[in-house]
Amino acid sequence: MRKNVCLITGGAGFLGRKYCEFFLKKGFMVLCVDKDKNKLIKTYTNKKNFKFFTCDITKEKSVLNLYNKINKNFFVNVLINNAAIDAVPFKKQNKIKFPKVQDWDKELDVSLKGSFLMIKYFGEEMIKKKEGSIINIGSDLSVIAPNQKLYKSSYKNYIKPVTYSVIKHGMLGLTKYFASLYAKDNVRVNMVSPGPIKNKQSSKFLKELTNVIPMERLSDPIEIIGLIYFLATKGSSYITGQNILIDGGRTII
Repeated sequence: MRKNVCLITGGAGFLGRKYCEFFLKKGFMVLCVDKDKNKLIKTYTNKKNFKFFTCDITKEKSVLNLYNKINKNFFVNVLINNAAIDAVPFKKQNKIKFPKVQDWDKELDVSLKGSFLMIKYFGEEMIKKKEGSIINIGSDLSVIAPNQKLYKSSYKNYIKPVTYSVIKHGMLGLTKYFASLYAKDNVRVNMVSPGPIKNKQSSKFLKELTNVIPMERLSDPIEIIGLIYFLATKGSSYITGQNILIDGGRTII
């Protein structure tokens, strides 16, 4: 029986590492892609059923080279487009409404162009094999705008940048487009959109967030991974083109 192969971009990040570890435990061959080679080596040296690759997914030549390396030995039947640049709030940050153009380009390139290029090569291979699941990682900000009041009270002068909202709305468009295009070939494309995930936020910010979430808590990463795993397996074989929110009810109010 052929082993399932899961390719994860942004695999050296906070959630990327957890995705890799989970799919390894589930018996997948895991291929981790990230631009940060040192972090990859530090995290994943000597792991069985695991390979890591350094790649700038914003460069088509780099993605093509990655595809050629991987395709010699593996058929990727699960692609998780996780790579992203998210602005982290800091206290005493200057109030900046508009990002620099170079930051706009960089952030959109990593998430949107990078995901597009990964689908262009690995998704097309799925089409040839008539099998595959592509899972794009979104956010609750794919359907709502950021509540800037939450940031203002906890992080002086901080404004969540427009780029993140544009990217996550764009990821939804990318998801629907390829879901429609690939559906007849048994390749599914979905998006998982988490709300806030607990990760060393300040106690004040946590309190502000829980006040706007009906379940009155943030999610644990495993609650996100469970859905991703479901979408990666045959149990979700009739689900495509969906943006599934995991937000404790935040977006229903």
